[in-house]
This record gives sequence, C-alpha cells and structure tokens, in this order.
Amino acid sequence: MNDDISPRLAAMRDALVADVDATAHPARPRRRRPTRGTVAAVVTAFAVGAGLTGGITAAALPGATADRAREDLLATTTRYGTVEVNHASMLGSPAFTVTHGDASFSLGARPEGADRVTLTWECLDPGTFTVEVGGTTVADAVACTPGSMPRWSLSPLTGSGAAAVSVSGGGGARYAVWASWARSARIAQPSPQQQAAIADGTITLAEYTAAFDRLAACMAQAGHPIGDVAPSWYADGLWSSTGPGAGPWYIWSTPTEAVDVLDTQCAPREFEQVDTIWQGEHPIPEDPPAAG
Repeated sequence: MNDDISPRLAAMRDALVADVDATAHPARPRRRRPTRGTVAAVVTAFAVGAGLTGGITAAALPGATADRAREDLLATTTRYGTVEVNHASMLGSPAFTVTHGDASFSLGARPEGADRVTLTWECLDPGTFTVEVGGTTVADAVACTPGSMPRWSLSPLTGSGAAAVSVSGGGGARYAVWASWARSARIAQPSPQQQAAIADGTITLAEYTAAFDRLAACMAQAGHPIGDVAPSWYADGLWSSTGPGAGPWYIWSTPTEAVDVLDTQCAPREFEQVDTIWQGEHPIPEDPPAAG
C-alpha cells in the first residue's frame, strides 16, 4: 500500500477504515463475520460516493495518480477482508497491476508459513473475466462493468513454491488486481465439552447455557471479560430476560480489541458449533434487543 499519498486520499482511506470497522463488528448473539461481499460493498460504496470508480482521474485526487488511488483502495479491501474479517496475516510483498487481455503474474517466492493467496480485482472496462490462483479458479466467467463491486477472495494454496495469478477472457477490457501471500488464522479446536454437546446433533438449553458460560470464562481468562449477560426471550414482539417465549439467546457486544480472541480461540473452542445448532433450532428474530 502506498503511504506517500495525498492528504485527501489518506483522509478518505481513514474514513473507509472506520466504516469497515463499524460494519465488521455488529452486536449480535452470534457475532456474524461480514461476508466477502459486505467488505467489498463498503469499499465500493465509499469509492462511488467519493467519485473514485469508473472515470477516476488524477485531477480528482491531487498528488495521486488514478492507478495509485485504485491500488490503495484495492489494498484496503484485501487487507480488511483478510486481516480484520478472517484474522489471517499478510506475508511477503504484494503485487498490483492494471492491464488488459489475458495476463499472468507471479507473487514470487512463497514466504515461510504462507498457505493462502488473497486478492481483490475490479474491471475498468466491460467484460467477462476468469481469475485463477495457482491454477484454481476463484472467479469463473464473471460479467463485470465499471463501477461494479471489487471481487475479493482468500484462497488456500497447497504444496510449495511460487504461485501465479492469471486473468483471462476480458479481451481488450482493462482490469486491476491487487494480490498478496497470506497465512490463515490458527483456529482453536472444539473442546471435549463442546464435542460432547453436539454429538447427538441437537442442543438442550442446559448445553447452550453451559457452552456460553465456558465462552465467557475463556474470554475472561484472555483478559476480555464479557460481563453478566442474561439470556433474552422473545414473545409477541417484546423481549425479556425472564421468558416465556421463543429462545432464549445470549446477546452481547464485542469490543474491537477482543474480536480476534473471540473468533479464533474462545468461540471455536467452546461455543461456535453449539450456537450454530441452537440458532438453527431456534431462529433469532431479525431485530434483537440492544446488546449489553
């Protein structure tokens, strides 16, 4: 990512980061990660509002060329989708290109620990594009027009050695690609208690409550206590902490600094699979109460 950009572009990037942060951490009973589309949509909406997509010009961004501005936006999309949403790590030197027609470029030697390639691409002219990473298709004959959402992917890459990103099918249409090596997050394995709870494919209220208690204990031990969270029940359009009604569900908010521990350690170890089954059996209404 370029750091010697204009103050205006830097301010826009900072605002984009704040927007993605706000989108990435909703207060929901099961903290849902934003999808690839969500992250790309935030970036695209911001870019469209700022007049950066389609007919982007250097005049619109004093001190920065159109390609450098585009590189910065694609880099931001990729980094946030990879690091903030998936808790992976960026490795090595990223590659960026603006070109047309069939093309392939190498990411160079694989850094130690790299097991993914992350990239974002967007079309600058109308066309139909196929994008491959190491021979694996990540976008298959995608029809694209300027101003469409950038497409982001985080793709596993087995084996060793270098990897190439290839784009084909666009004819003379121009496109931009930003790509980097990445290392996937190290996700904790389910605890024996969680495995026992999900063994029969159903979850009782006692199992759901016990799993949340283990999650809360894990977060407290990691230095990010959840606090006292009462279960929430829903009936006749109203929420209560006593029931009766549909549910219950545990609804809480997670500060940004605790999200990595929640998503990679405590939730997968103690709560995630239990919660998935519970919410499948007890779908939560679309408008839950404010998280505590």
